[in-house]
Amino acid sequence: MRARSVFSVLAGLTAGALLPAPAFADGVMVLPGDAQGYYGSPSIDLGAVAGGTHAGSGSPGSDESDGTGGDVAGPPLGLSWSAPAGGVPEWFSILPEFRFPDFTDPAAPSPGVLARQAAEQLRLPLPTPLHSPDLQLPDGRAATVVGEHTWFWTEPTDWRPVSRRVQIGPVWAEVTATPQRLNLDPGTGQPAASCAGPGTPYARSFGLHTASPDCDIVFDRSSVGRPGEQVRAEWAIAWSVSWRGFDGTIPAGGTLAPMTSRADAELAVAEAQALTTD
Repeated sequence: MRARSVFSVLAGLTAGALLPAPAFADGVMVLPGDAQGYYGSPSIDLGAVAGGTHAGSGSPGSDESDGTGGDVAGPPLGLSWSAPAGGVPEWFSILPEFRFPDFTDPAAPSPGVLARQAAEQLRLPLPTPLHSPDLQLPDGRAATVVGEHTWFWTEPTDWRPVSRRVQIGPVWAEVTATPQRLNLDPGTGQPAASCAGPGTPYARSFGLHTASPDCDIVFDRSSVGRPGEQVRAEWAIAWSVSWRGFDGTIPAGGTLAPMTSRADAELAVAEAQALTTD
């Protein structure tokens, strides 16, 4: 009777009716062993995690090999390959490289937070203070003329979008600052002038006493009586700031507070006799 029972169990195993299904744990497949040797001792399919080739005929941690280059290294020092009742080897739970990151972690930064970090890392070009008339007084001071159309502009290379990207895991944000206007504070107390664009460099072909087609200011008083007989004028580029990103699931985007990059220049505002023609 006992022999018949054993035969029945073996037959069931052979037919596959009683073969236990492989156990999976976070991408690691554990094949259970059995006393009859149909499966052999418990083993781990590392190929399911590391994407490598499956082991050859040698057992994990042994020097045996089938010559196919599929050897599997032994377990970490002091740990074993044996699978406990739960089906997961004891060393697996302490190897973080086999754990996939939890992209749904509520503690993960949002794209908006990364966007603000990226904005703080932006390096905006400073304007180059350029103007015409651009005179030089006998003492070496740069000067323009009171009551005259003074063209102001910046180098075209200063006028370009600037971007910065920050990413943590699948979450990312890219911030872009785009130049919008060029402003000039003349430093005399009169209102600032503003224009859309980097301004137009003056050329003789435009003629004398001609206003700039875009960035123009007329100094209404001289710098006489001011420290150094000059003013400190400020060129400023106003930037709009937008961002786009991804939160690990869906795209995101928006706008941030505008920015300004500034540069100043000291110049004298000199008086000159008006030119007359017959």
